[in-house]
Amino acid sequence: MISVSDPVAILALIIASVLFIVTDWRTALEKRLRARYGIDRDWWVPPIAFAVAVGASIVGLPAIEAAFYDKIDIIVLIFSFGIMSEGLGASGFFKYIAYKITAICNGNSTRLVLYMFTMTSIVTLFTTNDIVVLVVTPVIVEICFQAGIRNTKPILLSQFVAANTLSMGLIIGSPTNLIIAEEVGLDFVRYVILMILPAVIAFFSSFVLISWIIDLTNRDDVDLFSDLKMQSQYSLPDEVPEPYFTPQMRTWILIFGTFVVLVAIVTFLGVSLIWCAVPSMVLAMAYWYRSDEHEERLKGPITRLPYGVFFFGMTFFIFAEQFARTAFVTGQLVPMVQQFFQVSPVRAAVVGVYGSGVMVNIFNDLPAAALVASILGQVSFETFLTKYVLIQASLVGLNIGTYVTQVGALAGLIWFNQLRIQRQKQREWFPELAREMSFPKRMDLVRYGLAHFVFTGLVAGLFLLFQWVLLSVLIGPY
Repeated sequence: MISVSDPVAILALIIASVLFIVTDWRTALEKRLRARYGIDRDWWVPPIAFAVAVGASIVGLPAIEAAFYDKIDIIVLIFSFGIMSEGLGASGFFKYIAYKITAICNGNSTRLVLYMFTMTSIVTLFTTNDIVVLVVTPVIVEICFQAGIRNTKPILLSQFVAANTLSMGLIIGSPTNLIIAEEVGLDFVRYVILMILPAVIAFFSSFVLISWIIDLTNRDDVDLFSDLKMQSQYSLPDEVPEPYFTPQMRTWILIFGTFVVLVAIVTFLGVSLIWCAVPSMVLAMAYWYRSDEHEERLKGPITRLPYGVFFFGMTFFIFAEQFARTAFVTGQLVPMVQQFFQVSPVRAAVVGVYGSGVMVNIFNDLPAAALVASILGQVSFETFLTKYVLIQASLVGLNIGTYVTQVGALAGLIWFNQLRIQRQKQREWFPELAREMSFPKRMDLVRYGLAHFVFTGLVAGLFLLFQWVLLSVLIGPY
């Protein structure tokens, strides 16, 4: 029997599980599993939390069934992204872009940081934040070693911010976008109309802040970011592994383009994402299997898919579904949210951004998005514009909130794990640089990410407020 105290128990399980997953310490067995099979705590901690919840009757069968049938298509979509991103990476497409940018910047470190931020943002817009972190991070680490960039913090921290900013622009940019869009009834086109301008505003505000931080560190004006100062010039990489745009790259881009078109069609028709995820995955795997251009067999990318996302995502989807079914949400939280945001567009625009962003760093983006989506699906306002702006603000906050802490999203876990793996790999090739290289730590992400969250959140919130005023004048309060 689900009791009144269950909301507290569900939240406690979510927070405890996330904190245990992101803790750095690992046993010897865990280190062996991670090194040999890629199995980390995101694989087995959520199932244990789920077993505890079931054993204590905290979650019920209706919530389990609803979460599985409603959200399994999002997990399959992430796997489909994984295969296609592996293909784009195997074709050398990401390296081709990265090294082109390195050459264009012509040894100017400031320009390199800003160009890489822009490149990562564009790639994120058309893929997902998790996949960009997984694929682009090794390329940037390699560039840093090749070019002798000893302080990698500015370029890597800006890359992580970029991976979670323009991601809000398309429905496929982040799983959180899909969760919210499904709940409030947004298809691919409607989502673009709703979110492309806030995404562009957030991108440019982060771009401006990065430029300011670089300028201040170069002038030694701010002690807070003094450790982000990097040398003004770098040497061009000794090797350019992908100097030409190849037919293999073109084929993978076409496959990915087909996937985007299918997503647009499926969301417009309002049917399950399975109908675009499975055909796209089959097409990608068929090309990989039949093509002689791939040096690695298909087994390789299949084994590297982020299977932990299934255990992590489904467990927290179930917890969020059960939480949304409690009397606390339906009887207290939804009316409270409705009353709070109803009276002021400032609250909907600004507090909506920061509120959802804070939730991300307490619960992680997947359960936070599911909770927000459930609330948005139940609230009703006197004017459509208020809910319209609140949906935008929630999507902005859910995306930009992920770059404050490692807890914010799986992308943070993937990012730090990739940094660890790639640093060790590159040190074998550049042992003379091993002690001189400086990489981001978790507190670096908190300082840098918090600055971006506060600044970008404020700019985006003010833009949403201006939009609300403008639309109210043009079309009235409906």
